[in-house]
Amino acid sequence: MSETMTTRTPTTAPGDRATRPFWQMTALLKMELLALRRNWTATAMSACSPLIIAILLVSSYAGQTVPGVRRVVSVTTLVMVFLVHHHLTTVYASRRQELVLKRLRAGLASDRTILLGTASSTILMFLAQFVVLACYAVAVLGLPAPTNPLVIAVALLLGSAIMAAFSAALSAVTRTSEAAMLTTLPTVVIFLATPGAMLPLGALPESLERVLWFLPSGPFTEMMRVGWLAHTDEGQALALAETFVAVLPSLGVLLAWLVVSLLVARRYFRWEPRHR
Repeated sequence: MSETMTTRTPTTAPGDRATRPFWQMTALLKMELLALRRNWTATAMSACSPLIIAILLVSSYAGQTVPGVRRVVSVTTLVMVFLVHHHLTTVYASRRQELVLKRLRAGLASDRTILLGTASSTILMFLAQFVVLACYAVAVLGLPAPTNPLVIAVALLLGSAIMAAFSAALSAVTRTSEAAMLTTLPTVVIFLATPGAMLPLGALPESLERVLWFLPSGPFTEMMRVGWLAHTDEGQALALAETFVAVLPSLGVLLAWLVVSLLVARRYFRWEPRHR
């Protein structure tokens, strides 16, 4: 049975910065970055390979603005699912089996801080890769710069947070980091089944697309497209202020998924190693 995540009260002096979540998060981020630096294979797999593949996939678009932006959004979704969701599942599983999480839990940091700190380096890598990919699309491929970067930033943060929370939950049934390839296969397929992710818009019957849109990737890709192009998928142009209104339904669905993913992670995440 999984253990309930709790917040512990530090017993050190109030002025000690080791008791502050920000400094605890910073320490955990440094720890994760150091682990990546010491393991060049993991660094190449998590940092270099997704970016190279993303650039190659984006470079094959036909040269038109709307298809080009849709391709960038689709590739970004692909990177988010594999880098954040799949990679973090392996990280949580390996850290648990190596007793790293158990030792961290004996310290001052709360459960939430430990989980978020463990995910921080992966999420930062994903965000950095998107920035590089977007700059490449604008500078080299000639796509227009994003119209509303704030909408895009919110979509990226919410999407990566949802992927990270589901990774924490799924790591409970992942005995080793190698097993993550199998345990994440169903969720990867589900997250990429949304039109606009792996499938182009209009590839499926409209009624089915409406249903699949409510998967996490649906509102994520829509927010990305609207924030970049400032018009709807139907071609209606939007003013800057109108883009915020247009993405409200997508934002609501993403927030709902965030709540669900956090509740699932809270219920099923395991701190102790799996022995069977």
